[in-house]
Amino acid sequence: MRKIIKTILLSLFLSSTLLIGGLYAQSSKTLIVYFSWGGNTRTAANMIKNMTHADIFEVKTAESYPTDYNDTINQARDELNNNVLPRLSANINNLADYDTIILCYPNWWGTIPQAVKQLLQTHNFSGKKIAPLCTHGGGGMGRSLNDIKTLCPNSDILNHLSISGRSVNGSENNIRTWLQNINIL
Repeated sequence: MRKIIKTILLSLFLSSTLLIGGLYAQSSKTLIVYFSWGGNTRTAANMIKNMTHADIFEVKTAESYPTDYNDTINQARDELNNNVLPRLSANINNLADYDTIILCYPNWWGTIPQAVKQLLQTHNFSGKKIAPLCTHGGGGMGRSLNDIKTLCPNSDILNHLSISGRSVNGSENNIRTWLQNINIL
């Protein structure tokens, strides 16, 4: 009788261990990818990191943008108009490890910055879920969602969040609600 009870207990233990292990194996791994010039998008990305404890990757160009706002927006306009894609200083080397990408960027001239376009063109986001977060000075998402869908046709583009740059510091509740709505929190 003791042997039977031990066998049953051992079976229950092993099956529950396998079930728990299976649940962990199925969990989604999230990467926050952000590009920020003035700091608003960085602030939003760091809020997300604090809420999710996800890994984070900053998109940086090999040559920095000017520190002056007007010089930067002029350079951004020229890059967009001439389809110039700036060289990035680093790549995401372990992109295959992630299922979900939270893509944070500012609206530059109605769309994603050319640095973000370069990243999306040089990395394979096929099969990934992409959750766009856009900071802006009044232009909302612009055409950035359509551009992301065009650049990542084999990705699942999740619901987006648009945040005015001047309200980023007070947007923690909006970000949390958005992350809950797209099942990241």
